[in-house]
Amino acid sequence: MTKEQKSEVPTNAKVRTFELTMDSKINGKAMDMNRIDEVVHANTTEIWEITNRGWDHNFHIHDAAFRILDINGELPPIYERGRKDTVFIPSGSTVRIAVQFGENTNPSFPLMYHCHLLLHEDEGMMGQFVIVEPRTEDEVPKNLHNNEHNQHH
Repeated sequence: MTKEQKSEVPTNAKVRTFELTMDSKINGKAMDMNRIDEVVHANTTEIWEITNRGWDHNFHIHDAAFRILDINGELPPIYERGRKDTVFIPSGSTVRIAVQFGENTNPSFPLMYHCHLLLHEDEGMMGQFVIVEPRTEDEVPKNLHNNEHNQHH
């Protein structure tokens, strides 16, 4: 990690791990519009560690910006060091990113992370997260049974 990257990532940053697979799943699960996969705090930076055990994937996060910390433990090439919303993750690689979440919260409006290759996305390689105020994560239902929500996506 460069000095600039270290200053961007709090020492107590939450680390989340994600595994992408050949069968278009993330962490062993296909997309379910009625499931919240992750609950994140507003105005925080987290480290997301994404391991690709499948085909090459372009991992995209909605409404968040990130910087690549390392690819297989090595600093990313210079052209990969800027702010991103999508990162290419070759098969067999692990990429760690520092994800910055904004101040807007809405525990009833999930955002998505997914493979940005349309075939993989269509096959279910997506997950949902919500952004909440700190210390309110236990109040967020992990299962949505909201037909209105399903009609908007």
